[in-house]
Amino acid sequence: MQEQTRDTRRALIAAASELLAQGGPAHVTLRAVGAAADVSRTAPYRHFQDKNDLLSTVAAEALTDLKSEMQRAAADTTTATTPLFRACLAYVRVAWEYPNHYRLEFGDDYTINPSRALVDAAVDFNGYFNELVVEAQRSHTLVAGDVREVGPLLWVLLHGMAMSNHLVVDRGCEPGTGYSAEDAERVLALALVSLAPR
Repeated sequence: MQEQTRDTRRALIAAASELLAQGGPAHVTLRAVGAAADVSRTAPYRHFQDKNDLLSTVAAEALTDLKSEMQRAAADTTTATTPLFRACLAYVRVAWEYPNHYRLEFGDDYTINPSRALVDAAVDFNGYFNELVVEAQRSHTLVAGDVREVGPLLWVLLHGMAMSNHLVVDRGCEPGTGYSAEDAERVLALALVSLAPR
């Protein structure tokens, strides 16, 4: 019974994540999630207090996945780039691939009251991000300085890149004015020059 409950919860989270990817937070309702997960109409209400609780859970998982992708990329030594560059590139690519998830985590399109799980995921992500900054400073690939100052500068740079394509698409700008996936490495390398040691 406990395993079945866990499976139902996982199915609901996966369905909510898929609906979020397709149409943003407005597309996610407990009824739609239950239908997409092929469970009873009451099942979502047994696992989540409300839509906010469900979206907060999805955001926590997405933030944990973002951290994992950055860690994987940083550890991949098959390219000549630095761990910092690889982690930052993973950040931007995930944000571009899952724009609605990214905006749920970091944007202001939809405000959720964070659950304990989301707060914990955010603290964990921030801890990893600060470690990334400190390690990059130690290896002289990032400007020296207080991590409380350098870290936010790096994040603002990444957030700007992450949101740039979303803003182009949402504001109806001319086609071709956004970045393509092929542009990411070049633009990131250019951006990181401003935070390189002098």
